[in-house]
Amino acid sequence: MINVYPENMGKRWLWERKKDYYYRKAKREHYRSRAAYKLKQLNRRFRILKPGFRVLELGCAPGGWSQVAREIVGSSGFVIGVDLHSVEPLGYENVVFIKGDFTDGEVRQRLRELVPECDAVISDASPEISGVWSVDHARSVELCEKALSIAEEHLVPGGALLLKVFQGELLQGLVEKVRRSFAYVKLTKPKASRSGSAEVYLIAKGFSPLKKGNVYPAKVVGRTGRGDGVAYIKGMKVFVKGAGEGGELKVRITSLKQGFAEAEVC
Repeated sequence: MINVYPENMGKRWLWERKKDYYYRKAKREHYRSRAAYKLKQLNRRFRILKPGFRVLELGCAPGGWSQVAREIVGSSGFVIGVDLHSVEPLGYENVVFIKGDFTDGEVRQRLRELVPECDAVISDASPEISGVWSVDHARSVELCEKALSIAEEHLVPGGALLLKVFQGELLQGLVEKVRRSFAYVKLTKPKASRSGSAEVYLIAKGFSPLKKGNVYPAKVVGRTGRGDGVAYIKGMKVFVKGAGEGGELKVRITSLKQGFAEAEVC
């Protein structure tokens, strides 16, 4: 699992890149990659990152997204990036890079120690390109599923997820998996993406430690004005349709909202 490096792309690609608006803009403004503008555009629209946020970046080389993330979170935030390739330090105490495979057990343990909780997980990582589209698409989705697993382990309630994924027949399945843990999910493509690229970005906000469709034990501790029960599961407020106060119940999560969930009695 590596980022796609231009050195492997051939002379024609290099020639076209030098004419690219965002490539030249990145050079002028001292960003490490043109991808920096993708994150800028996505964050301007969706507010994935905010000042003070703790950010985990998966597949961070060569560091363009890390530069933008640090600009946004400021000195009160924290950015930790992981990549198979070494990344030159940015010169900030609150930006840390780890060399390694973010799906590796030892790397994941180190992440637990360094950033047990974070406000956002972001990834512009691509799989190693084979040239066979069905294979590359499947690898991209698999990479995103692993990133989702890490996000579910590290994100605080209400946290955000941003993933790059290649379009294809498996994409909708990935979207449905993400929707089980987030209140808001959207696919989009920033202006800085190349027009011929098959990449899209999955935006997910409002992370919940509860999964849509799962069953949980609950105790109703209050009632709403419309007669629904109120319970707290894994720290989340849950409105249970038609449930009376008191007693242990089993409830199924039916929908996730920003800051709360809705459920029904099983």
